[in-house]
Amino acid sequence: MTGVRGGGLDDETLQRLRSRATQLLLKEDWREYIAVCSRIVDGAAADRRVLCSALAHRADARARLGDSAAALADCEAALAADPVHLGALLSKGKILRGLGRYALAADCFRAAALAAGGGCGADEARELFEQCRRLEAQARSGAVDLSEWVLAGFAGKCPDLAEYVGPVEVRRSARGGRGVFAVKNVEAGATLMMAKAVAIGRGVLQDTTDGGEKMVVWKDFVDRVLDAAEKCPRTAALIHTLSTGEERQDDLVVPEMALFRQELEGLSLTDDTNMVMQGTREVLDVDRILKVLDVNCLTEDAPAADVLGNNGVVNCGVGLWILPSFINHSCHPNARRTHVGDHAIVHASRDIKAGEEITFPYFDVLVPVSKRREASRAWGFECRCDRCRFESEDFTLKQEILKSENDLVNGGDMGALVVRLEEKMRKSMVKERGKAFLRASLWSAYSAVYDSDKLVRKWGRRAPSEALVAENIADAVGGNENVLRAMLRGSKDANGCGNRLEVEDKVVRIGRATYGKVVKRHAMRALFRLTLDANNNVKV
Repeated sequence: MTGVRGGGLDDETLQRLRSRATQLLLKEDWREYIAVCSRIVDGAAADRRVLCSALAHRADARARLGDSAAALADCEAALAADPVHLGALLSKGKILRGLGRYALAADCFRAAALAAGGGCGADEARELFEQCRRLEAQARSGAVDLSEWVLAGFAGKCPDLAEYVGPVEVRRSARGGRGVFAVKNVEAGATLMMAKAVAIGRGVLQDTTDGGEKMVVWKDFVDRVLDAAEKCPRTAALIHTLSTGEERQDDLVVPEMALFRQELEGLSLTDDTNMVMQGTREVLDVDRILKVLDVNCLTEDAPAADVLGNNGVVNCGVGLWILPSFINHSCHPNARRTHVGDHAIVHASRDIKAGEEITFPYFDVLVPVSKRREASRAWGFECRCDRCRFESEDFTLKQEILKSENDLVNGGDMGALVVRLEEKMRKSMVKERGKAFLRASLWSAYSAVYDSDKLVRKWGRRAPSEALVAENIADAVGGNENVLRAMLRGSKDANGCGNRLEVEDKVVRIGRATYGKVVKRHAMRALFRLTLDANNNVKV
């Protein structure tokens, strides 16, 4: 005889629904899975064990679809019926962890570990508890240590990272529009923010000249962004804080930093989303979001993206990170970003004073001013940073700069170009910062000399040492793998850069500017080895 449960769900029907749920789970058909779980919930109201289990499973599925509010409501309903239900505690903790509520998630996992005792699920709960404690510490301090992962050769998945907003805020920028500013003094290498991407599109392009492959990556990326915005009203609201590139600069609203720090639990974000309600379904302003993506996406093609974990597997990556998108470009930047997994870590590449705007490069800045001008126009703006103004407005050097740029294009003896430029700067009494700007702009000429034994023998006595130039350029562009590589190679003889200990300190300083304080000093050597050319036998 088939038993009938209090809510009218008999054993046979329950077994059939469970079997159906298992099939849908394997197919990852979450919407239909939720519908089946709902039937179990509705029919098992009097059976606390079945009810709580179904609610916890439905919460997991809703979380996968991005409906965190409904998922948490299911967890609360299950815990109201059974305060120590293991599945509901684990599910609630994972949802809170995904929302960046690490302390609350840790409380759930601690309760789950106690509920499990020494049984099944206890180890998972304890591991998740410790993970959330680490993430909570990261979210409060921004301190990240990837040393073990780096020393292990990036084995396994990327380490877990929290979202973190440091001593920064969005303000009106003298450059126009909005920018991110330091609210207190920040030392070089310190983390400014860690942000998880709304979405990322990645691919391996077999033929980089084939625009079709890039379009596939871009379309996949756009679909991911729209999916994330549709699932989560908060994500949609944050996307709508970004510029489309069409607004008047004065019309752009400066968002409250609480939006990014998630400080207000009950904060309403729907007012500024430009979304239209049709019944219970939110319809996204897709056209606006596409315009936002056109002007706010960041690429993962910086060398640091390869160094920290991708190992050259991904050669085309584009993503949307909300708060970093407010950071403006400069050819004389004071910050740099590093991509680890789906997170962008932005750190100070030199000391930053309170009230100073934070900037990082949108494109390669180790090129002449004319090339940088072309690149900035392609991004839709005219760069007016102090470096660009210096190179465009110094009439004493303007003719020499133009001649040097022409020589770079036409080829020839790069050693002669370097020596001529150095002599011109000396005669014109150019200050060290001006030298740094010009050497950075003509880095390809300096690099060609240092890469050629023949040119070094011919011009080495009249050209400045590689380490000296690298140290000087680092002051102009902050962290950069090319500059770090030159410093590492040029530090062998310490020519003109002090004694051995002083040189080592300078190498580490440029390393910190390049990668930030993501590894301890003993692990820096592992990053340095990756920075050096494969055929370079310099010991580090």
